[in-house]
Amino acid sequence: MTTILKIPLKSADEGLIRELQEKYPDAVLHIEAEVRPGERPMDEDQFWAIIDLLDWDKEKREDILRPAVQALSQFPESDIAAFDDILAAKRYALDGQRFAEQLGSNRYSEEEGRHFSVDSFLCSRCCVVANGREFYEKVLQDPSEMPKEYTFEPLLNLAGKAHRLKTGKDDYDHLPEVWYETFSNPEGWPGVTPLKERIRTRLHPSSALRRAESE
Repeated sequence: MTTILKIPLKSADEGLIRELQEKYPDAVLHIEAEVRPGERPMDEDQFWAIIDLLDWDKEKREDILRPAVQALSQFPESDIAAFDDILAAKRYALDGQRFAEQLGSNRYSEEEGRHFSVDSFLCSRCCVVANGREFYEKVLQDPSEMPKEYTFEPLLNLAGKAHRLKTGKDDYDHLPEVWYETFSNPEGWPGVTPLKERIRTRLHPSSALRRAESE
């Protein structure tokens, strides 16, 4: 039978260690270090640990989101922003035609006249991330695993809600460096003008014309 002892490391003085050695001469020392929020910068592992807190036993989407919001709110504001950056990068990686073509009723098609909701596709990508690291990586490798009719829009607001819960203020204005809106990833949409370029052209049509003339 295995005996498990839980002793705070700060309580393990020389006398206690000697006593344990005498009592359990063949024991293997196993140390489990608990990392508290904010003790290290937000990284991939912590990001996915927070995502895993989504409570899918709940019915309302806000209730599903709540445990993750509460956990993220325990981190420094800089880590909340870093979480948002990682989330943006995950959605950006899924922004591509090969993923959009695998949706259900909103699937992307070059067929003339077929409607494609860019907002719904964004929320479908949120759904992929919300289902955890393993599923996310599976979809990256095999776009046919994309959820057909499922979206999870509340994930868009997770960082903002965590910031509000932490600070009591409704002034979260962090903008991730990676632009994750549909048609933002040029590698994912071969032959399609990136969204930033479309907006730039609409705002400054004359500069776009000059570029065309120079070409």
